Amino acid sequence: MSDFASPPSAKQVLRQGFLSERLALADGRRRLLNHQLCAQLIRFMEQRAESRVSAFWSFKGEPDLGPALQVLHESGQQVHLPVLDDGGMAFRRWRPDADMRPNKFGIPEPCDGEYCPPDSLDWVFMPLLAFSATGTRLGMGGGFYDRTFAFRALPESGDGPMLVGIAYSMQQADSLPVDPWDVPLDAVITDLGLREFSDPGGDPMTN
Repeated sequence: MSDFASPPSAKQVLRQGFLSERLALADGRRRLLNHQLCAQLIRFMEQRAESRVSAFWSFKGEPDLGPALQVLHESGQQVHLPVLDDGGMAFRRWRPDADMRPNKFGIPEPCDGEYCPPDSLDWVFMPLLAFSATGTRLGMGGGFYDRTFAFRALPESGDGPMLVGIAYSMQQADSLPVDPWDVPLDAVITDLGLREFSDPGGDPMTN
């Protein structure tokens, strides 16, 4: 089944269902999936040294990438986390000893560190509630990632960063509602490995 246009309320119904399912994961199962997912992310980045990456801090049952971020930092990757900035989203350098504070949603953010413009990132590892086989992403509904990376649809924008969803494999949906402003994923990394949705051009994303 292909992705489909839908009234806004349909997304909200799906969000609640996928969020409830994710929050209901047993602790032991969640720890195992987090371990497997971090291993997949580290493996993916092993041959992509000295990249500028953005990841995220776990919130409302999202995968815990903490161990992977530590390894990426130690291997020379420039790791950034999203921060809310004047109603939008910016990306600030993260280090293991960074001071963190919660934003208005309760998500920890680095208090200091260098900023990286969105179009200067190489890889953006994005949280999600669900993803489809065509690369449609269902987020929490704030629209921060869609607005921040809307420039990728412009002909003059060039390739831009690669947008890679991070999710448990159970978060895949047969199809999802899609709106004109939704920014599609290039790939997704789950506990089972990498799934590509488009040709990243010149840097094959293979396991």
